[in-house]
Amino acid sequence: MGEETASTLKDFQIEEVEVSNLDKEEIANAVAKTYVTGQNIKATIILGVTGPLLLKELKKIFGIPFLSFDNVILSVVGRSPLARVVSVVSTFSEEKTLLTCKAVYEFIPNQIYILNSKDIGEIPQLYRRGYHIIIPCSAELVSKPELLDNLLKGLEGVSVENPLSYFKEEIYSLNLGKGKPSTYKIERILPCIADSSKIRFIAQLNANVEDLLPILYLHLKRSNYLEALDALTFTTDKEEMITIYGNGKVCAGKVKDENRAKEILLELIDLLSKAYDYLSRHGSPPAEMFEARRKLNPNIVYSYLPKLNCGKCGEKSCFTFAIKLISGEKKLSECKPLVEEEKYRKNREFLEKLFNPLL
Repeated sequence: MGEETASTLKDFQIEEVEVSNLDKEEIANAVAKTYVTGQNIKATIILGVTGPLLLKELKKIFGIPFLSFDNVILSVVGRSPLARVVSVVSTFSEEKTLLTCKAVYEFIPNQIYILNSKDIGEIPQLYRRGYHIIIPCSAELVSKPELLDNLLKGLEGVSVENPLSYFKEEIYSLNLGKGKPSTYKIERILPCIADSSKIRFIAQLNANVEDLLPILYLHLKRSNYLEALDALTFTTDKEEMITIYGNGKVCAGKVKDENRAKEILLELIDLLSKAYDYLSRHGSPPAEMFEARRKLNPNIVYSYLPKLNCGKCGEKSCFTFAIKLISGEKKLSECKPLVEEEKYRKNREFLEKLFNPLL
């Protein structure tokens, strides 16, 4: 990290390490050398866009969190799930990495626009297209925010997010112990970007819930789990958009009012408590359950159905039934042959793992 960056994070003991390429081997070697010098590393911040898989691998190697601009992008999008965001990167490698992972981070199509720092003059034009949040994912722009100041004059309502504040927040949250959450604190209530009659909020639970997110992912069928960044997103039956982070941070959009926000948090604490009890009794779910969940699509589901097109479920074909199973419009029990005939037992057990609530 640069000198100005280090001074901004002066609350932490910082060991600066120079790397020329953001690849696993070089980063791992640099961190390993720091370990050898006796430094007590609590977290490693990489000032670059790396991709979630690299972060995951490094975390497994060292057993500590690795934070990069990827975490910041996901956090900003999670807090403003319907906002348009410009992510400014500094190298072709970062641009390529973010383009590869872009769909993973987006709540809505074209939510994130990736801009190389050499083209920052395009920001006013992007602003007119509705991109009102800027994330400087370039070490140079983070350490020298004045480079953006003149460019953004006259752009009313534009917001430049400071990645360092997100890193700082993440590091502080590492002090939270893993366990069953029991309370929450609503930190901010803001207008909803998509609907001014609704709100969005940011809250903090009183426990680290990293180990509980995989269980929630298997339980909540309308969810997406980004394991490397410890984040789970899902949509409620009221079309509210919720993001939960492993550090206990909760962000939500399209919420009716503050009372509903409190209801959501209490419901979430109850659900996480059940996930904690499940983990205590059964341990972490097996890898094959995650594999099946990730591959969930109409073709996979259809391959396990009787394929009789008997119409007993109320649909014209088993494939249509598969589509409606995934959307939640149909229940597995409505397929009578699958439920009643012994020859379909193994298929039924597989589909039950996919569709029956885990908690």
